[in-house]
Amino acid sequence: MTDERSAWRANDIVTYDAVREAANAAIAAVLRLADDGAILHENAIAEASAIRRELLEVDAYDRTALDALLVRFSSRAAEHSGLPL
Repeated sequence: MTDERSAWRANDIVTYDAVREAANAAIAAVLRLADDGAILHENAIAEASAIRRELLEVDAYDRTALDALLVRFSSRAAEHSGLPL
């Protein structure tokens, strides 16, 4: 049996794209830390993989989940970049 899902609203794709951009920013920040020697490359790869996995596993039809992931990824990017939260 298939789950019935509602069609994406136009602003849902905008939110999903924002989540993808936040994930990319968080991954870039953690890899930059590894390049600068602040963390081990193995730890950076593990963190980047975890971020990507979260992105791929989110239910893109669940707006609440997307909003929560956007906040989490944005916070991670700021934290790894040394920006105030």
